[in-house]
Amino acid sequence: MGRKFKVWLDSGANVHSKYETETDLDDIGVTSDAWNKMSDREKDDVMREVALESSEWGYSEIKEK
Repeated sequence: MGRKFKVWLDSGANVHSKYETETDLDDIGVTSDAWNKMSDREKDDVMREVALESSEWGYSEIKEK
C-alpha cells in the first residue's frame, strides 16, 4: 500500500454538499517517487482530477435565437 490522501469536493450548497473520499497513490497510478518530484501545482492538478471523477458536471452552449 502506498501513501493515502483524503480528497474532497464541496459545492457549498449546504451542509450535505461535501463529497469526501480516501485514495492511495497506487490507486491513481502515481509512484511515491514521482509524487515527491511533482510541484505543488502538479499535485493540486492530480488531486483535482480525483475529486472531479466523482462529481457530476458539464456544460452546454446556448444558441442565440
